[in-house]
Amino acid sequence: MSSLKFTLENIDKVIDRSAMVAPEIDPKRTALLVMDMQPVCTDANGALAIPSVGGAPSGKDTVEPVERVVKRFREEGCPVIWSQWGLSPDGLDKGICALKWPGLNPGTPDSPASWGNPQTDNFAGELEPLEGEPVLRRSRFSVFFGTQLEEYLRELGTEFLVIAGITSANCVHSTTIDAWNRIYKVIVLADCTTAVPSPHTHDVPLGYGQHWEALRNIQMNYGDVITSEELFGKLDAAKKSDKYQRA
Repeated sequence: MSSLKFTLENIDKVIDRSAMVAPEIDPKRTALLVMDMQPVCTDANGALAIPSVGGAPSGKDTVEPVERVVKRFREEGCPVIWSQWGLSPDGLDKGICALKWPGLNPGTPDSPASWGNPQTDNFAGELEPLEGEPVLRRSRFSVFFGTQLEEYLRELGTEFLVIAGITSANCVHSTTIDAWNRIYKVIVLADCTTAVPSPHTHDVPLGYGQHWEALRNIQMNYGDVITSEELFGKLDAAKKSDKYQRA
């Protein structure tokens, strides 16, 4: 059974979605940010392989819905921007990671989180940027930190920023806060993200744990949390609306 089942059937039971920043979207002003879909987290043998905890998606089960979202955005002609997180093997950008994640040996040549390691350098499943789709590499959680993301979004005239990828409690959460500070309307896709669980949280009840707390925090304060099918419904509705017809 897919670990996405709990998300798809219970999202409104575990997240209060009564206040939304984007009840409808304009495809002409919408961009997709594919965040950190790398084998280090999505592969069963990845160094940070993410199991399903508390009903959260497993890392591997987020790959297929992200692939569908990327395909749909390309069909709509909406921009797709990619990001990858990793660290330099010389240790010059390891920052606090060396203190918080000592088991990964951050900032060393043999770390699976270092550039040059296939777990970090590659993309999961069939995901692969097309020519012309930017790929932003960084060493900090927020994709706005030290990259051209804000410049790209400004040039594209972006109002709505859809985020598909991992992890909900770290990079997605940090990026959402930075996007909120810049007045973007953020949409995080609940079936396209998940979180690395804390070592002591493997037996938490359904709807609890780092992933769900991060999504509840995002929905309460910074953006919208919806499923990929709900996003497709918004795109379909926009195509039928005179308000959003393409010129």
